Amino acid sequence: MKKIKALFYWGIHLGVKITGLSEQFILFLVMGGINTLFYYSLYSALIYVGLNYAAAVIIATVCGVLFNFQTFGRVVFKDFQLRLLGRFIGVYIVVCATNIIGLKGLEMIGLANKYIAGAVLVLPVALLGYVLNKTFVFNRSEPEPENQPRPTDNQG
Repeated sequence: MKKIKALFYWGIHLGVKITGLSEQFILFLVMGGINTLFYYSLYSALIYVGLNYAAAVIIATVCGVLFNFQTFGRVVFKDFQLRLLGRFIGVYIVVCATNIIGLKGLEMIGLANKYIAGAVLVLPVALLGYVLNKTFVFNRSEPEPENQPRPTDNQG
């Protein structure tokens, strides 16, 4: 298992060198790809069995949230704390709503095929998820060092 992990991170570092993107963003893309494969497979299966597209998005999103929380929290942002789950779910509510609105919008401009419309929205919705997660969920800032003098209003 250690060899697989080492090979995985070697590939990530190679991606960083080739693209100039941050390790965190490369990890997000890789983990997002795995999460998206799961989500899109479930979404497509639900559409195939006749479910309404909005219901398919909601069910696929709910099923993917806990898995995504694990992969993003542990692997991408290296900040897996259950206290963050509420904010993570909040982000996915926004992402899910955006996806539904996007599907409806694509339908209104003539792209009625829900498989293709879902595929068209994968990247923009994934990028929205990254930005929202980085900003509102996994935005851990460095703690202030203890015993560090703090500036006061009467200095200077």
